[in-house]
Amino acid sequence: MLRVRVARTTITPPEGMSMLGYAGREGVAQGKDGELYATALVLEDERTRVGILRCDRAFVQEPLASVLRRQIGVRLGVPPRHVLLNASHTHCGPTLQDFHYDDDPAQQRMREAYSAWLCKEIPEVGGRAVDRLCRARLGTATGEARIGVNRREPQPDGSVILGGNPMGPVDKEVRVIRIDDLEGRPVAVVFAHGCRPVTMGPKCLRWSADYVGSARDLVEGILGCLSLFLQANGGDINPVTGIGSGEDDWDAKNRIGLTLGGEVLKVHSSIYTNSVRAPRTFFGTLAKASIYARVKLEREPEYVLAVRESTLGLPIQELPGFETAREILERGEAEVTRLTAEKSSEAALNVARRWRHWARALFDVVANGGRPLLLGSVQALSESARFRLLRFRERPFPVSASRLSGVRRCETRFLSALATGVCATFPHGMRFRRMDGRFKNAITFRICCFRHTRHRPHWFQRQGKGGGEGAGTDRGACDRYS
Repeated sequence: MLRVRVARTTITPPEGMSMLGYAGREGVAQGKDGELYATALVLEDERTRVGILRCDRAFVQEPLASVLRRQIGVRLGVPPRHVLLNASHTHCGPTLQDFHYDDDPAQQRMREAYSAWLCKEIPEVGGRAVDRLCRARLGTATGEARIGVNRREPQPDGSVILGGNPMGPVDKEVRVIRIDDLEGRPVAVVFAHGCRPVTMGPKCLRWSADYVGSARDLVEGILGCLSLFLQANGGDINPVTGIGSGEDDWDAKNRIGLTLGGEVLKVHSSIYTNSVRAPRTFFGTLAKASIYARVKLEREPEYVLAVRESTLGLPIQELPGFETAREILERGEAEVTRLTAEKSSEAALNVARRWRHWARALFDVVANGGRPLLLGSVQALSESARFRLLRFRERPFPVSASRLSGVRRCETRFLSALATGVCATFPHGMRFRRMDGRFKNAITFRICCFRHTRHRPHWFQRQGKGGGEGAGTDRGACDRYS
């Protein structure tokens, strides 16, 4: 027996708070294109209860992610590993305590207050769902939406810009879980697709769920139930309309959102949860004809939920030496000081501060004897053979997901959820191997510190000639840490 309930709360931040998504954005939030939401789905069988919490944010980083999982788990009566978080990756949401572009103490106080409020509000939405669990059935299917294009566009000189590459890999699948009551009426719908919500571009100064909001509004308006969008393997996928260029790119947002929402509705309508097709029967007319009736289920389907989470040591490229790390940090500090003295644009300062933040983190790791190892995690939620949902801390590429989809197939292949606390991006060379009879996977891969060599500020270019540390051309030095 499966029991399910979904609940939602509004998490729209106050106006005047800085926004996350584009370092080149200038200004703070001045209104809202629509509400930002946190939606919780709770499922339980006779032995296991799990919760899925998705929210309209760029990320849910640590330590907030662990705090939320623990507090939601307490409210649901389950361990944190039974709580899966997903962020839509909207680029028109709030900055985070550990991911921001400014040095403004007032903004930091706003971020701290907002995070504290989330830690109280979000667990309650999970509690409201678990308090109203009802019997349900579910089914799964996949469709296809051509709303994305690979953003890594090769240039004649061998560099790569963030543009459009029609020949690059894209995962077009739209994965849908239909959840109905025992009469076949929709209770909730989960849909996953990989595409970055950037139709609302850097000039937009309003809170927005981007195309995800348009798709959600369409689906919920037609079906009359709440939905959960899970951002999937969109690590390098932008909308085909590109990054928004205006202050309000509502047209591109709606075109992409309605295309995705329409496909979700089409797939949803193909899923039956309370009936099966009966054997063909014939009847006489001018020509012999046949019909297929649908009959009620003779017995209740068996649902078996399972959860697994593993922490993995992810090897990264070799760290630079102490002197190189110190020089990178000094150049980063000097660049911020210079731009501040010159009263440069907010966008230029934002970029410089982010590089300084990275340089400080790099120096701290090197100075403390850190190893080139990143702790990551993979979380898996499975329901019998109907679906399998994976959650990574890192953003998976579409190529990685296509390889994943061949591992232990089930009715709906994989709902690869975006990171709860993005610390890096999965490269293409990701490998999986089966380890036991259910779905435990060992993951081995190489992970890169930064990928966009051409986007580095000039002060990051390593100097030096001859042998030893710091040797090599600027281009080669950048590639070493790219």
